Amino acid sequence: MKNIYLFLLLLLVSINCAQAKIVMEKKNGAINVKSATTQEVETLFNQYKYEDYTQTRSKFPRIYLSRLPVDWQDIETNDAKRRTFIRIMIPLILKVNEDILRERAEIEEINKKFKEGKKLNDKELNLLEEKAEKYNIFTRIKGDDRTQILLRRLLKNVDAVPTSIMVSTAAIFTDWGTSRLANEANSFYLEEIWYEDKGLKPLHDKDANYRYRIFSSLEECIAARALRLNSHVNFNYLREIRELSRLQKRPPYGPQLVTQMLKDNNFKNISGLVDYTYTYYQLTKTDYFPELEDVK
Repeated sequence: MKNIYLFLLLLLVSINCAQAKIVMEKKNGAINVKSATTQEVETLFNQYKYEDYTQTRSKFPRIYLSRLPVDWQDIETNDAKRRTFIRIMIPLILKVNEDILRERAEIEEINKKFKEGKKLNDKELNLLEEKAEKYNIFTRIKGDDRTQILLRRLLKNVDAVPTSIMVSTAAIFTDWGTSRLANEANSFYLEEIWYEDKGLKPLHDKDANYRYRIFSSLEECIAARALRLNSHVNFNYLREIRELSRLQKRPPYGPQLVTQMLKDNNFKNISGLVDYTYTYYQLTKTDYFPELEDVK
């Protein structure tokens, strides 16, 4: 009887997923998808001719998923599903990068004014202090020397994160979005909260002093990861390579950054996995000046 009940329950869930209707909102040139099946997402991508991501200077439609498709865990993981995962991720990463670059533009304006010898007003100085706190920049120096240090370090830290690395690490950490964290917590990057009861409890360790952070959306998760790459000491080398690449007017080269992943997790052979994923799925091209395009 118990097995029959379980079968009927699974059948009911399958029927509900199959009959699910996409829930989305089209606004300001973007489509925000709150709930959808995998097939509905793929149909939406095809409708807006979002098929390839392997070209340089590609344009991607502003299609943002709040969470992975409702039936994602039920779909067999194959090459097509992995490519759908990549296409889900790219617009979200680019949206987060747009927000970061808007922050950078404010800092660049202040830097230009400072270099011209003009006095910064209280609003501008306060903004620098707020950004310094956000991006983990500290100095005890005061006055104009402090302003100069903050500007230099902020311009190094506040910049777009490499799409290729964001996609490939998310794929590996969550087994292409099939993990419990990805589906129950919108969490792609194993972000932990220590010594607090809130969050998702790890199943493999009942006495753990940490929880996995639960995000309200995929975008929030990606933004948190981008902030970590842009602020944590583990990723200083990544930021140095990116700064040099900007001076040379080219994107960072992914293989130079792969070893940084070793410093932030306990996954075995993470560098090799990231390198393989990034190479096989031609993710390098996603770093070559991609842009978001309004949907019509």
